[in-house]
Amino acid sequence: MKTIKFLLKSRKTPVSFLLQSKDRPSSRLLHFDETKKKNRSLRYAINQESPFVDEQDNEVITEPIIFRDGELDVPESNPVLLNFLRIHPGYDRDFYEFDPVKEAEERINIENLILDAQIAARELSIEKMASIIRMFTSKNVDKMDAKEIKWECMQIAKSYPEDFLEAIDDPDLELDDIATRAIRDGFVSVRNGGRDIHYNLKDNKKRLMSVPLNEKTESAFAAWLQSDDGLEFFKYLRNQYDGE
Repeated sequence: MKTIKFLLKSRKTPVSFLLQSKDRPSSRLLHFDETKKKNRSLRYAINQESPFVDEQDNEVITEPIIFRDGELDVPESNPVLLNFLRIHPGYDRDFYEFDPVKEAEERINIENLILDAQIAARELSIEKMASIIRMFTSKNVDKMDAKEIKWECMQIAKSYPEDFLEAIDDPDLELDDIATRAIRDGFVSVRNGGRDIHYNLKDNKKRLMSVPLNEKTESAFAAWLQSDDGLEFFKYLRNQYDGE
């Protein structure tokens, strides 16, 4: 007999997990009915055809719903439980229905994405690889040789393929890289808990900008370098790094 598998989403899978199977005043179990435009109480009863309390009679027989080792197998001959699980508030939040075809497609898509990212990484210049490494890690690229840079870039492509592909197509990659390096190399200083950025040149220690709330220092500085006020300083910084 064919069964449908449901899996817990939590990575810390318990030996057994008891799913709430009926609505209580102290712990509501409701489903919003789009047709009736209202919340309806749920209850799983093995002798009832409907999972809705208002459609059940008074002779209900309840039964616990237990995930063992993170899994629950439901035979297709139990449509009552299948229907209950699919409209349960925890569906797609705490547990999901396993679809082997969909899972296989997703794994294939991930592997293809990783392959695309690594192929793209192999074609990058050393300079662009270095920029990517600075963007994704705090490692000092200046102390790496070419082979180390290539290896690190390939690992980033493997671990973060989607973000990697977006980054290499980002026209602002050079800008972001220069902003990150300028902060690291001390051309500017970050003060006041990361909220203020000051010039850190021999004859200029003035504040150049304040970092907006909830914005990363590097991102805010990169955006400022693109502005009319920051353009000359951006040209200055680019000249510092062009000779490397």
